[in-house]
Amino acid sequence: MENIYSTKDFYLSAMLMSHGFKLIGSEKKPEGVYFNFRNHNEELLTKLLNDFINYNAMVNMRKFTQSVSKLRNELDKHK
Repeated sequence: MENIYSTKDFYLSAMLMSHGFKLIGSEKKPEGVYFNFRNHNEELLTKLLNDFINYNAMVNMRKFTQSVSKLRNELDKHK
């Protein structure tokens, strides 16, 4: 069984993508659009979530801005 991590946080999603987590799709729910990622490394995911929550996240800005663009395209699918 494949491990999936889902979040509706746009910028967390961009950060995860910039760290190599693969976006495998999205789904629209009443509370918003959820982005689904293949969770290939539980330890790294936990560290990144903690860094994000505690305002300590570091990203490669080029990868981050590319991720933001891809996520905006994903959001457009739900309009």
